[in-house]
Amino acid sequence: MNKFICAAAFALISVCANAQSATKITFATDWKAQAEHGGFYQALARGYYANAGLDVTIRPGGPQSDNPRLLAAGALDIAMASNSFQPINMLAAGADVKVVMASFQKDPQVLMVHPHVEATSIADLKGRAIFISDAAKAAFWPWLKARFSFEDMQVRKYNYSLAPWLVNKETVQEGYLSSEPFTASQQGIIPKVFLFADAGYPGYAGMVMVRGDYLKSNGDAVKAFVAATIAGWQDYLWGDPEPGNALILRDNSEMTPELLAYAINAIKSNAMAGDAVTVGTMDPATWQQFYRDMSDLGALPKGVDVRAAYSLDYLPKPKGED
Repeated sequence: MNKFICAAAFALISVCANAQSATKITFATDWKAQAEHGGFYQALARGYYANAGLDVTIRPGGPQSDNPRLLAAGALDIAMASNSFQPINMLAAGADVKVVMASFQKDPQVLMVHPHVEATSIADLKGRAIFISDAAKAAFWPWLKARFSFEDMQVRKYNYSLAPWLVNKETVQEGYLSSEPFTASQQGIIPKVFLFADAGYPGYAGMVMVRGDYLKSNGDAVKAFVAATIAGWQDYLWGDPEPGNALILRDNSEMTPELLAYAINAIKSNAMAGDAVTVGTMDPATWQQFYRDMSDLGALPKGVDVRAAYSLDYLPKPKGED
């Protein structure tokens, strides 16, 4: 275990010392168990949650997951936000929620095409049919339209199978850097991949979002959950991921060890989660840039105080600060 993980473990000991009894938390993810959730599963497998006085259950999502709606309705207290659009749109709609940490400093979202397609950037994909999910229509699709003049007529429904894209070789496929390119390669296609973050997309991903009333009455538990999750991510990405992987494979029968290994390498080699010091953290300047850029493009409503969409109060204090 490296020095960063050790530091996090010592912080958890402090949190645990103050815990009177285990607090039950059900955390809803945004998709089936995968490496993009690895830090949460690692924290569960390695006992970081238990050591912090928490009894955590991870509830995997799927194609029909709608965490924002369930949070707004009070059906969930704490859940994963897939992208920065979700909490800001919820805030604009009057929902009382806050993001308290971000697993990914870069959004893993990509578009990919077959290798023969003459394209060197996202801009070159204008006019091509694009397979995107229903969830994407309320997330990054408005940005693609505003930034690259994409049109709704390009949309083809993505049902979470690459089969239509594999057959229709002139089309575009949405995906995660750590997932769909691997699946394509297993079918003999090494795609051209365009990462949104490389085109100026400044959003966070894999965030922990909490209902305001739950946060007010369970602030210490949320702080412990964040600290334990960050320790889980440090251990999963820069330690031995096998404990977390075992739980992921248990919860998702479609997952494979090969895809997990590919995804972990993609996350690390592209600094998706930052590094062992910055993983989990958030920067107000990044939030402001995202909101300014997206609202200027018309992808988010004007007049929203983006500072109300997140809180830094639940992140561990940097070393040397009280």
